[in-house]
Amino acid sequence: MLRPEAVTMPRQAAKRRARGARLRRRMSASVLTLVLLTACGSAHKPANEPHKPSDEQLVAQTLRSYLTAQAKGDGQAACALLTPGAQQQLVALVVKQAKGLITTRPSCVDAVHLVGEVAGARFLSAVANARIERVHVSGAAASAEVADGSEFAPQHVTLTKVGSAWLIAGVPKLGS
Repeated sequence: MLRPEAVTMPRQAAKRRARGARLRRRMSASVLTLVLLTACGSAHKPANEPHKPSDEQLVAQTLRSYLTAQAKGDGQAACALLTPGAQQQLVALVVKQAKGLITTRPSCVDAVHLVGEVAGARFLSAVANARIERVHVSGAAASAEVADGSEFAPQHVTLTKVGSAWLIAGVPKLGS
């Protein structure tokens, strides 16, 4: 005759094994779901890959960097963000706004320094605090509005993509 504990022991062990198997299946399903969700999410952008800014963000960043350099009188930094045509345009605008006070055509770097003298501190303060609005990108061309709300009317600025960098192709007028 079998002892009662001998019969219950195998039943309990069988129940534990069945419970363990169900738990392992649920855990496997959960882990598989987690792996699939992670894989689907990482197909778009790996977790270790840094966020790449959009062209709109890069255009706004270029304009902000230019405005900051212009307001600080940093000709080297400002001119580096301009196409050669925009550099010429800036020089021409400075000479025109100087109304005969400048007799020798300055370099782009010198023109940036002269903006403060020609346009004045109030204008430079407005430039430093200007807003960049309505950024529009179409392929390698972009445009945006630069406005301060008081010192100058909104200016339409055009940019062009050169390699991976955005450069200002059209410089807003120095006040009106």
